[in-house]
Amino acid sequence: MLNEDLFTEPCLERHFTGHCSSITQVRFSPCGQRLATSSLDLSVILWDLKQAARCIRFNAHSGAVYSVSWSPKSNLVASASKDRTVKIWEPKIRGVSGEFLAHSKAVRSVDFDPSGTMLITASDDKTLKLWKVAQRKFLTSFTGHNNWVRAAKFSPNGQLVASCGDDKSLRVFDVSSGECVRTFTEERGMGRQLAWHPDGNLIAVALSCNRVKIFDIGQGELIQLYQVHSAPVNDLAFHPSGNFLLTGGDDDTIRILDLLEGRPIYTLTGHTDKVCAVAFSPDGQLFASAGEDKQLLVWKSNLHTFDATSHRNKQATSQKTQSERNYTAAPPNSAAATSAASVANICDDSIFIDPRQSVAYKMRDENFQVLDSQYTTSRQSSVSNIPTVHRQQHETVDKLETDGNADSISYSSNSSTSLLHMTNKSESNSSNVIIETHKTPSKYF
Repeated sequence: MLNEDLFTEPCLERHFTGHCSSITQVRFSPCGQRLATSSLDLSVILWDLKQAARCIRFNAHSGAVYSVSWSPKSNLVASASKDRTVKIWEPKIRGVSGEFLAHSKAVRSVDFDPSGTMLITASDDKTLKLWKVAQRKFLTSFTGHNNWVRAAKFSPNGQLVASCGDDKSLRVFDVSSGECVRTFTEERGMGRQLAWHPDGNLIAVALSCNRVKIFDIGQGELIQLYQVHSAPVNDLAFHPSGNFLLTGGDDDTIRILDLLEGRPIYTLTGHTDKVCAVAFSPDGQLFASAGEDKQLLVWKSNLHTFDATSHRNKQATSQKTQSERNYTAAPPNSAAATSAASVANICDDSIFIDPRQSVAYKMRDENFQVLDSQYTTSRQSSVSNIPTVHRQQHETVDKLETDGNADSISYSSNSSTSLLHMTNKSESNSSNVIIETHKTPSKYF
């Protein structure tokens, strides 16, 4: 047991603004020093956590950017867009950008496999597609969904792909065979996002019916269910330890769940609109949240100090203090008191954290330089109708070179002209909080 003096709650570390529309996804780089955010404003922004003076904006898409993913070495970024394309680019001011037309409709999700050699994409055309990164080559499709596919992600070992979407199903595909090996159906809500547990045997799904479900893939069963949000859940992420789950929802809040005890432990505010994206850093020391208020909040998780007994003691003190404040502020039978009780009920027994009076929140990092990436663009395009004299130039400019692990892209050209130019078991509705563990406690928790 940790000393109570060491127990520390999550706290806001940084507060960024830069997008001019809703942020759709946020992802830490594998090295943990940078963040990528995609947005409805057609851009992806890279935020450097070590260098507060500037960030890089990639704005090559012609439609809303729904998803972003880092390669394992942090030297490539893939982005998926409503414009039906996936772009693979180098995360620096002057780099290379590769593009391919991935689907016949909007691309909702993109994810690198653990080796960095393949990508999985998901689309409104109801399919998942597997691609070879270096050649931008289509490998195979995974079918079975009968509505929009919102998310698709590789398992930690890269052997499986999980997907969810508007057909209310969670599907697991074997990458080598292409077969669907598991299907879980949901009666109430559509899958908005999913996350693999670090051990690769569990999948958590964020649902439009305000719920989070965790499935055991090996056993083929639901093992935990949470309803801790009062509105649809948009995103979720496992802590690297596998013991905590981070969620964000349309109720403008972020939740942290203790999976070992099966309960919410923190409710965090700070956003003024729907929380669309959440993510943990690779070491779990930080987490990020973003959403429709265009804000990016970076938090210290302090979960390495978490102790269940210390948390309960702090929780009891916090609830007593809040109850005394509510009683002093309004008579017991007044409308204000009724409203306060309602809020307390929604927030359940977790510790409530509001960073809006903190120095980090007020010292918003908005006076930094936003630099537009300058990149060489290559597209998949037919050269059959290009005159021969220009075809050779086209093929020279479009030549991709890869390193041994195919986790980088570069171009070679004999032209002296610069290629750079300027240019994201009971499920009751009567309670605001539902926490359910099925059968015996899982061996994973």
